[in-house]
Amino acid sequence: MRHDPPRLFISYRREDSVAYAGRLYDHLSAHLGRERVFMDIGQIAPGDDFVAVLEARIKASEVVIALIGPAWLSAHNEQGRRLEQADDFVRYELAEALKQRKRVIPVLVGGARMPDVKELPAALGALARHQAQPLDDTRFQLDLDALIRSIEQRPSLLGQFAQLLNSERLRKWRRYSVVSAALLMLFLAWLQLFDALGVDTRIESYTMALGDLVASVPVSERIVIVSFNEKSEERLGKFGPHWRHEHARVIDRLVDAGAKVIVFDVYFEKPAAADGELIAAVERARQHGTSVIVGVNRLIDEQPAVIAGLAGNSWGMLCVGGRLGYAAVAPLAVRKAAPAGAGGDRITGKFGAIGTLAVGATTLAVDEQRHELTVVSEAGKTLWRGPLQALPARVGQAGQARNDCPLLSAGDEVAETLIRLAPLPAWRAAPQRYDYEQLAGPAATIGSGELAGKIVLIGDGRAGSDEFRVLYGIGAERRHGVELHADIVNNLLQGIHVRPLEPLLQGLLMVGMAAAGAWLRVFRPALRALPRRLLVAAALLLYLALTVVAYTQYGVLFNTAYHLGAFLLTYWLLGRLGKLET
Repeated sequence: MRHDPPRLFISYRREDSVAYAGRLYDHLSAHLGRERVFMDIGQIAPGDDFVAVLEARIKASEVVIALIGPAWLSAHNEQGRRLEQADDFVRYELAEALKQRKRVIPVLVGGARMPDVKELPAALGALARHQAQPLDDTRFQLDLDALIRSIEQRPSLLGQFAQLLNSERLRKWRRYSVVSAALLMLFLAWLQLFDALGVDTRIESYTMALGDLVASVPVSERIVIVSFNEKSEERLGKFGPHWRHEHARVIDRLVDAGAKVIVFDVYFEKPAAADGELIAAVERARQHGTSVIVGVNRLIDEQPAVIAGLAGNSWGMLCVGGRLGYAAVAPLAVRKAAPAGAGGDRITGKFGAIGTLAVGATTLAVDEQRHELTVVSEAGKTLWRGPLQALPARVGQAGQARNDCPLLSAGDEVAETLIRLAPLPAWRAAPQRYDYEQLAGPAATIGSGELAGKIVLIGDGRAGSDEFRVLYGIGAERRHGVELHADIVNNLLQGIHVRPLEPLLQGLLMVGMAAAGAWLRVFRPALRALPRRLLVAAALLLYLALTVVAYTQYGVLFNTAYHLGAFLLTYWLLGRLGKLET
């Protein structure tokens, strides 16, 4: 019996289905593990024998995915139809897979149909006899789940349910079917209602509290915080534009220390005497291969509010530190809406937050159909993918409009992320933390090469200044903005993307919890009260352990309140009905 997931080989034609191939690779890699899924881009090293690698990879795979798009069958070049040519790699891959008697699954994308045997060359004729799996954009998650079940050769949920219907124990359950169905429909309706009001994510976020109690997020060694504080003000005076001479000195010393990226959680709006020194230091850093990113707090006439010499350089959004339930929330990027009354396109531009830019983001790609934003690095790596949501108008308790981030306005489309916070002491002690005086003071102690390859975030560390109240574990704490930006960078560097479970899966899990509560009540009636309660407690602990694993290992949030509510209410209600019958 197989315990390890199967190894996969994805065959595709680049001009026909490369986008689908990349998306499918991301999902299958996340499910099975990157080492078990092969796709040629990025997995064949320069100098390797391409054919030898493909042959070896196919031989090592149990399943070959044949990705078939609308132009797969008809693709041509100067010599004619590609599939008829012996040196066509798609033909070679599939012919080799069929020759080796691998399990080949045709996956139809973009509305493609399964080719007939008469349309295929003789070497690929057997492909026409293989059952195909469609992958439709409008039901991608359902089709993907069916494909994964097929790959893993698991029975469908419908098949499992049919077995349950035939069991002898279900006879007793039928007496309660009407009430149980009504109860489950109530919870499903509740789920949909609160999802529309944005309450679901708030409830889901409390899973983070449970996870943070038992497992801390690891901290990347590449991140360093440099904070100025009251000691800095004693030497330099109150923080302000006149510090730019010191900032220039800090940039030079960070470059000498080997910093790869320097990020200022500070905005430079008003001109000052030392602007020339600061701009020159930024230019010197870039000449040495160090990126310098400055913060922008607002736009003026759709342009960043930053001193002239920095306007054309890398700048990013400073906004950070909102809350949604337990979770800290931060925007990663924004697509600006045009001002009221402006002609032309509605969107005037998109830009990232300083944390997004710090990890090397160069492309903010928008999928208009799904209303998703993908953050891509210069190397082509997907750093983050998530929904774009219109920013609503916000009203304070006094009934007046308020804006927590001057750079954003109602109608802007924002890509937000739930931040998985690292333990605060990790950001406030060496080697992650440096005092501003260690770099700018007369007795600077930082050495050459000490910060080689690091991402350095410079920001306010003064008590009571630029602080945000966040929840962590069972308590509340105050973090500086630069520490929250460090958390964002830490999440992006390590691929930590906290997100809710898909709504359909949330609903199915809720039904499963309600069924578990019914099973404990209906199918275990002979148990005495204490053993049954211990069994209930064990079931709840098992579920909570599952939520913690899903959150800490995969960044997935379960809607704990709904699931536990379905379990306990079903268990209680069926118990009451049983007493009424007796």
